[in-house]
Amino acid sequence: MRIEQITEKFQIDVGAPTPTILSNEHNLYLIFYVSNVDPNWDGTTIHMRTEDDEGIVTVKFDRFAQFKFGSPNDEAISGHPLYELGLEPYSIQKVIDSEWIKELIKMNSVHPYHKDELFSKYEHFIFFFHDRCFEIVAEGYSIEEKSELNMRAEIERISKLL
Repeated sequence: MRIEQITEKFQIDVGAPTPTILSNEHNLYLIFYVSNVDPNWDGTTIHMRTEDDEGIVTVKFDRFAQFKFGSPNDEAISGHPLYELGLEPYSIQKVIDSEWIKELIKMNSVHPYHKDELFSKYEHFIFFFHDRCFEIVAEGYSIEEKSELNMRAEIERISKLL
């Protein structure tokens, strides 16, 4: 098992990315704030996020098998079972040869029509935020190109799709 770093055109906000999950049994959307530093910021003030702040990304996962959301946060990352493999905060990673996928195959093996190859398209992704860690086993993900500018509007848009 190993960790592979994934680079996207954005950086996860290190302060308050406010990850939000919207899902039904077929699709899952992960919405969060990305780094958007004001070039005139002098470092002496703190900006408290509101749902009207701009600078979000929406990630769509198709055909997911399972997801986890919660602990550890960035300060307890060394307690994550995959930390020793190079897990990093504020990043997106893929777990190669995932034990979690092997567990899902084993759980499903009692199904009368089970075939291991049905799980061959699944990948294990980790989106590590400031206060939360999001892990998912899915066939992949895509970045929504037509997302709204702020969290409130994007949640409304995605809710209509589900």
